Amino acid sequence: MNSPEHTVQERLAWAREGADLFFTNLDRLDDTDFRRETALTGWTFAHLVGHVGYNAVALGRLTHWARTGVETPMYASTDDRDNEIEHGATLAADVLRHQARATDQALLSELETLPDDAWSTQVVTAQGRPVAATEIPWMRCREVWVHAVDLGTDAEFTDFPASLLDALLTDVTGMWTRRAQSPAIRFAPTDRDRTWEVVLDDAEVVEVTGSMAELTRFATGRGSAGVRTSDGGPLPTPGRWL
Repeated sequence: MNSPEHTVQERLAWAREGADLFFTNLDRLDDTDFRRETALTGWTFAHLVGHVGYNAVALGRLTHWARTGVETPMYASTDDRDNEIEHGATLAADVLRHQARATDQALLSELETLPDDAWSTQVVTAQGRPVAATEIPWMRCREVWVHAVDLGTDAEFTDFPASLLDALLTDVTGMWTRRAQSPAIRFAPTDRDRTWEVVLDDAEVVEVTGSMAELTRFATGRGSAGVRTSDGGPLPTPGRWL
């Protein structure tokens, strides 16, 4: 379940704030950095920046679907998405910078002018899951906030609003539960009065603890610093999120 308690306007505000964080940190990269490897396996910074730009275009297709009722998938196929990213990785740094900014601005403009009655339109995610159009700004939030950290400059999960961290961990644990994806983990943040749990039939639950920022970073596959199990045992390996 993807942050159902948050309104479209809150999600749009997060998307704008996340874009600001992403582009502030992108400006800290030199053009020569674009050919370096990121912490994401097989991706250079050119792959990463190209992906963020192409993601805005893909979400723009879903926004068009919501606005017009004409079915417009994010991608024709998984191969098309992958080929798009690989093509982006060949482009010059200045082209990628411009493309990422222009596509982000275009998407936000389309979302901010979407008619009220269009938000209930059912669209389909890249994973094939039917969702209401209200999920489109949330999908963009995930991209810009988390990939701002992946740029490896100054952005950290501690920069995220508290309510956004909660929504992200809700998203991750919800995805894992829907897919019945192991391991079964209970997240017990030291700075929250509740837990998040991946529920799996008959599976032994491992409880992990740390700050909410540390646990969200861990759950999204961005490192385990500060995270520990409540019983002192080895940390589980988090599964795929998206």
